[in-house]
Amino acid sequence: MIEKFLNTVNKYNLIEKGEKIVIGVSGGPDSICLLHLLWRIRNEYDLKLFVVHLNHQFRGSEAEEDAEYVKKFSDNLGIKPYIFSIDIASYSKKKGITFEEAGREWRYRLFDDVAKKEGASKIAIAQNKNDQAETILMRLMRGAGLEGLTAIDYKRNEKIIRPLLNITRREIENYCLYYKLNPRIDKTNLETIYTRNKIRLELIPYIEKNFNSNIIDTLCRTADILRDDRDYLNKMTNEIFNEISQICNNGISLDTNKFRTLHISMQRRVIRKAIEKLKGNLKEIGLVHIEKVIELVKNYKVGLRSDLPGHIIVELGYNSINVKKQNEKIQSRLGEFEYSIKIGESVYIKELNSIVESSIISKEDICFCGKNMIFIDMDKVKGDLIIRNRKNGDRFVPLGMKGSKKLKDFFIDKKVPKDYRDRIPIVCDEQGIIWVVGYRMSEKYKINSDTVKVIKLVYKEGCIE
Repeated sequence: MIEKFLNTVNKYNLIEKGEKIVIGVSGGPDSICLLHLLWRIRNEYDLKLFVVHLNHQFRGSEAEEDAEYVKKFSDNLGIKPYIFSIDIASYSKKKGITFEEAGREWRYRLFDDVAKKEGASKIAIAQNKNDQAETILMRLMRGAGLEGLTAIDYKRNEKIIRPLLNITRREIENYCLYYKLNPRIDKTNLETIYTRNKIRLELIPYIEKNFNSNIIDTLCRTADILRDDRDYLNKMTNEIFNEISQICNNGISLDTNKFRTLHISMQRRVIRKAIEKLKGNLKEIGLVHIEKVIELVKNYKVGLRSDLPGHIIVELGYNSINVKKQNEKIQSRLGEFEYSIKIGESVYIKELNSIVESSIISKEDICFCGKNMIFIDMDKVKGDLIIRNRKNGDRFVPLGMKGSKKLKDFFIDKKVPKDYRDRIPIVCDEQGIIWVVGYRMSEKYKINSDTVKVIKLVYKEGCIE
């Protein structure tokens, strides 16, 4: 075990001699094994170790006993423990995120805080080979590209290290048994109420029994291959990005002509690179946002603009694609807006720098071409048409559904970031919502065999008044 551990440490250059390392320790087999292994090599590598444990206040006395166990275990090894207790359930509810996301956010925040306080250069996390395989399956089922399917890295940002990533859960449990470490067992890991637990307890055993007994190794080997491909593509992306980009005072400009010659795969990567360089990360930026930019460039028109999460704007110049960061104070002052739509005229929405066009056409002229255009049955419209942003209590019947749905729940299902929802225009009549622009129209207004008159609505972003 120690040999396998050291091979991983050396192969991926995870630890340098003389380093200070913060170790995330829950008290379970994985983290206790990691702590014990690092303790065993501390003299050889001249390491200074620190333990961080977070009590999520979710499992009552069991969680308190976990914290006490970690403290005693650390003390016995002569390692300084930092024990924290946070009401994660309340925090997740307040922020509108899942319990798992809230816990992860707080853990990494505490890891960083302790690392800064102690001058530690590394944070060791106890994810193992089984975790890697489970993550790949989860992302595969949700839909992921090359970046997502590389799953968990051995080292991230030269700071986060995962020395157990090539070691199976069974090896870890045997190690704890051999050294009589008596780790704590979180019973919630044995309940199939979470997706990861279902994959761990049901899906993987089923695949092992019926299809591939070595599925864990197979998935991890696939991730290693994809990681090499990703690293090569990232190297190429950096070279191309440096060639076609220019850093400006207010953002990053990409040469339009050179960008258009790139393969679609590289176009996506260059756009992601520009956003990441400007924003600092790709949080809340998904494929739907990258495709939105690609579509914008495809239908090139100077002045067209697209607003992305995180206050990022992509605007088309005469020969450049300009990626800029909007002032957050300006963004937050958007407020409510509402405009009347007169059929046959264009309405300029100054808050979004966009327009909506409306016209009456015949059924024969209907042609579906893009998410920013819809056709509705004119006879089903009651009263005047308006375009506005969301209001509390908004509901509608999404196309293809029978019952109504809260607009808030619809946005959550579509993973629309909170700070972006006020910027999504909504077309309504006296009855309610007709169209959540760019996402879905209402089932109530769709055309059918009885439709006589059709209203065509087109929304155009980044149009100058």
